[in-house]
Amino acid sequence: MISKTQLFTPFLVLLAAGAALAHVTVSPKEAAAGATQKYTLRVPNEKAVANTRVEVEFPAGVEILTVDEHEGWKLDLKKDAAGKITGAVWTGSLAAKEFGEFTFSAKNPATATKLMWKALQVYSDGSKSEWMGAQGTKGPAPVTNITQ
Repeated sequence: MISKTQLFTPFLVLLAAGAALAHVTVSPKEAAAGATQKYTLRVPNEKAVANTRVEVEFPAGVEILTVDEHEGWKLDLKKDAAGKITGAVWTGSLAAKEFGEFTFSAKNPATATKLMWKALQVYSDGSKSEWMGAQGTKGPAPVTNITQ
């Protein structure tokens, strides 16, 4: 006889896998220290309304070289007093159940570290999805491991 645990385990694995895929991600997940790297911020829209704003806060240890335009979206860069790019805001419309990819290039830190890319999604109904926490939290920020 099959137990309830055996019956529901495949369903729970699929459910967990689907949830894991729904987070904002940055690729690559690993990059070389000191290298110039192209990164892709992948943003899924899990809601039934349009995602109208995507924000990313760039980690302090990385030097952002370029931030690419995204067709149909307006790009605003955030800069500190010295003119260093510290974040990007794209405004546009990402339909329900679709995803967008936003790209940028950066010079990685010279030493091994973890880069945390804090991201925020804002929807047409005013709701938000925050991806700013530590791994294992409800809204984990994407992380890139910088290796020697």
